[in-house]
Amino acid sequence: MEKKEKFDKFYREYREKLYSVAFRMVGNQEDAIDIVQESFTKAFQKWDSFRGEAKFYTWIYRIVINLSYDYIRRRKKIKTGEIEENVVRIKEKIESDKMVILKDIKKEIQKEIENLTPKQKSIFILKTYEELPYKEIARIVKSKEGTVKATYFQTVEKLRRNLKNKGVLKNVMQEI
Repeated sequence: MEKKEKFDKFYREYREKLYSVAFRMVGNQEDAIDIVQESFTKAFQKWDSFRGEAKFYTWIYRIVINLSYDYIRRRKKIKTGEIEENVVRIKEKIESDKMVILKDIKKEIQKEIENLTPKQKSIFILKTYEELPYKEIARIVKSKEGTVKATYFQTVEKLRRNLKNKGVLKNVMQEI
């Protein structure tokens, strides 16, 4: 099987999973699509230098996470004022429209996830949404497995505490 055929196979197999990670990292559909596209472009360009020391998906997940980090760093400079405006809007919406409360709760949870450090966010997303084992996450984020476990535990506790302090959480996340 030639390079392009192999790569096409990997693309079809991983594009949706990678989109899911990118979307959860950046919270924007268009940017997530761009990140996945750029990830595959970079992977294809570097295909010949891929040594196979890690699995392909570990390598490509790492590219997606790194590009997501870059996006978050660029966006964070702009976003501080927007976050405050969003908090006010969400509070008003919850008070005025009880029928959409679950949607608003999801937004609050997502906002708290947005406030995590890039490392916490990537570990949380890879473990919670992608259900990857700690060992694989450790390879992706280039950390020790124990560090990943500790970071995940601390992140869940932080989310639980922040959501509870906001009044969003009423024992809902006890089972995360």
